[in-house]
Amino acid sequence: MFKEFKALLSFFTRFPIYVEDFDFEKVASYFYFIVLIGYIFGIFSLFVGYIFSFFLPNLLTAILILFFIEYLNGFHHMDGLIDFGDGYMAVGDKKKKLMAMKDRYIGCGGVVFAIFINLMAIFSISYILEINILYLLVGEVCAKLGMLSCSTFGNPLIEGTGRYFVKKSDEKFLTVGIILSLPLILLFDGIHRKVVIIAILVSIITGLCMAKIAKKHFGGVNGDVLGASNEITRVVVLLIIIASIKAVSNP
Repeated sequence: MFKEFKALLSFFTRFPIYVEDFDFEKVASYFYFIVLIGYIFGIFSLFVGYIFSFFLPNLLTAILILFFIEYLNGFHHMDGLIDFGDGYMAVGDKKKKLMAMKDRYIGCGGVVFAIFINLMAIFSISYILEINILYLLVGEVCAKLGMLSCSTFGNPLIEGTGRYFVKKSDEKFLTVGIILSLPLILLFDGIHRKVVIIAILVSIITGLCMAKIAKKHFGGVNGDVLGASNEITRVVVLLIIIASIKAVSNP
């Protein structure tokens, strides 16, 4: 189990971890550990945010937080978002859309998706820094839970490494992922606990929606869709957190 978690960590981060005999089939059998990797990203974002917030305004701190999160991931999820945007905006049937998503060239759809999602993420993180920096941890864990939800409700495409994760994921995986995300509630009190519960539910729903969208446009879920799910879920969850707290503050 630890070996597979280490392999997942090496695959989803830039940590220099040596893994002998990397087997996607075996590693995918423990994909629910992706939520734990979300904690690592979240703690990293807390560290970056805490350090830079001492001498930089929130907006610049938010930009640096997002950059270092994406850098830690090797920009893989961002690449997936760009490819997803290209495929989603392509005109034609599922085959043509899938070809556009797999094309090595970046189209207008991918650029617009990346700019929009990144801008929303930056401004959301900036606002979160004014509310409670711990919500950054919630955002990263929920982003990974959204990936797990997408892989659970989606059906795998034939090509790509992402198919291993989608093929293995089921309701049990999602249940374990939800359980692993519940400790987030203990970090808060009062109304904030309800906000965290809402965030967890929203991440699951977002992953489900991404799976449905992928099936409609591409015929299934691959690694690019999972990466896009991570980026989109983060933004959706942060927006829901901000909206929920604002609604409570201004009844």
